[in-house]
Amino acid sequence: MHNLSFATYNLHGLNQGLDFLKELCGKNDFVFVQEHWLAPFDLSRLYDSCDDTICFASSAMDAVVSRGCLYGRPFGGVAVFVNKSFGNVTRLVKASSRYMIVQVGDVLLLNVYLPGVSTPNRTVEFIDCLANILNYLSDLQYSYIIFGGDMNIDLDVECELCTILKNFCDELELRFVSDKLLPNHLATYRVEATGASSTIDYFAVSRDLYMFVLAVDVIDSGINLSDHCPVILEVSIPRINKVPRTIENNNKHQLPVYR
Repeated sequence: MHNLSFATYNLHGLNQGLDFLKELCGKNDFVFVQEHWLAPFDLSRLYDSCDDTICFASSAMDAVVSRGCLYGRPFGGVAVFVNKSFGNVTRLVKASSRYMIVQVGDVLLLNVYLPGVSTPNRTVEFIDCLANILNYLSDLQYSYIIFGGDMNIDLDVECELCTILKNFCDELELRFVSDKLLPNHLATYRVEATGASSTIDYFAVSRDLYMFVLAVDVIDSGINLSDHCPVILEVSIPRINKVPRTIENNNKHQLPVYR
C-alpha cells in the first residue's frame, strides 16, 4: 500500500501564490494547480519553482499571445507537480488550457479548471471540457483516478452544471470525498471584502479507492495570498505499477452540447 498525499490549489497568480505553492510541494506527493496566469514563454518560472518535483504545465494565453502583445489581466493555466520519486513511472497524457491528464503508473491524475460564471458560452465550454477528457481516457489503461481542481460550482447547490459534472463522475465511477471534511472546513473560496465564501474546489477518487481515503482537509496559512484555500487529500493506494501501454478504443464518449 502507498500512502499518498494530494493538494489542489488555485494560485490566483503565481506571484502571490508561489511561497505557499513551495510549501505544498514540500509536504505533498502531487499538487494540482489552477490559475498560474503565466504566458507560454514564461512557464519556465513554474518548472523551476519547486525543488524535487517534476512539473507539467500549460498556458491559457497561447492564442492571445500569438496575436501580439498581451493587454489586460493575465488569466488561466493549469499545472501538475509530481514528486521526483515517481519520475520513472510518470508521463504526461494531455495538457490543455483547462485540464491536464498525467499518468503515474496505473493511476490517472485529472486536474481541471472548469469555466466560471463570467465565461462566454459557459455551459458549452463546460461540457466540451469534460467530453474531451472522456475521449482521451477511452484510449488508456488504468486502475484508479484522482480527479481534482477548481470546479467553479458548489455541488450542494442544484443546477444544470452540477448534474453534468455528477454524470461525468458517474461515467468514470468517481466519488467526491468532500463528505469526509469537517463541517467547519467546507469553504474553499472566500472574498474578504464581503465575507462571502463557498465550496468550489474538490477532489474525487475512484469508487474502489473511497474506502482507502485517510483524510481530507481544507487548509490556510499566513503566506496564502490567494482567495482560494487548498484542499488536501490523503489516500492509501494498493499499488502503483509501471505505465501501461496505450490501447486503441473507437468507443469514444460524447456528452450532449446545449446550444
